[in-house]
Amino acid sequence: MHPLAPLAKLYGKIARWHGAYRAKRAYFASIPVISVGNITVGGTGKTTLVEALAHHYATSGHRVAIVSRGYGGSEKKPLLVHPHLHSAREVGDEPYALATALSALPVQVWVGRHRPSVVRRAEAAGNTLIILDDGFQRRDVARDVNILTIDSKKGFGNGLCLPAGPLREPLEEALPRAHFAVSMSEAEVSKQKDWNGLLTYRLHLTTPLPAPLKNKPLVAFTGLARPSKFFDALKASGAKLKATKAYPDHHVYTQKDLGRLQALAKKHKATLVTTPKDAPKLPRSFATILPPKLQGEDWEDILAKTEEILATPPQTA
Repeated sequence: MHPLAPLAKLYGKIARWHGAYRAKRAYFASIPVISVGNITVGGTGKTTLVEALAHHYATSGHRVAIVSRGYGGSEKKPLLVHPHLHSAREVGDEPYALATALSALPVQVWVGRHRPSVVRRAEAAGNTLIILDDGFQRRDVARDVNILTIDSKKGFGNGLCLPAGPLREPLEEALPRAHFAVSMSEAEVSKQKDWNGLLTYRLHLTTPLPAPLKNKPLVAFTGLARPSKFFDALKASGAKLKATKAYPDHHVYTQKDLGRLQALAKKHKATLVTTPKDAPKLPRSFATILPPKLQGEDWEDILAKTEEILATPPQTA
């Protein structure tokens, strides 16, 4: 028995009660809502999936609103993110990166601590579809589609809640609420269609190298929850990595950090590369930004399943 198992059990009970409390008071939007989230601590590729879904629906006739809590940002009230008016410190790393990446499409990114209020504002702005980023535990907004993202390597860990394991809530509570799961990996692996009895689709995260960087020495750095995902994706793309540097999630880069990175790149006669999430906290042109991409033949199945579920209301929390 894990020494922290009693605390994990208590954590699970509190999470169950908290989720049920919010669900009873959930706001039901007048437009379709898709939620993307996970049940483990650390990154699972959910924001990349949110971006891909937003891109698909925005190019299919929808006006899309991505709603995020804005973790790491200082803004608490509902706010429509404008990359040229706001900073990552105000709205959070992921919302800023999403707003920047999708700025050419009919996609709005909204942040705020109280999600029902943010969703109401997004509705009033004329959007026709809402995507909740990291919405699985945030049950104060009802959703038509509940998508669970899973890291293919980590899975559900030891199956225990915090602090004994990686789970934010018990599996028996979480899995029945998911319509399906998307398992993410950094390379193509054998297909998996079932995860703990849950219909599971598989995608893999890639970081394509632009032609000028192929066969050139690189130094990669990032402040992701799981920096190895970025580094592994680079290796899978054939990058010549001379060194890597991992920082804490949502890291704010200092002048000392920047100097050390430049010295590391100079030592290896290499180009600095990083992720779109890190970009807003760096000087312009400090490093080459390499956005992740989703690949896999299950993508069309994911879209088809999402459409199938959207056609069969009602929303649930």
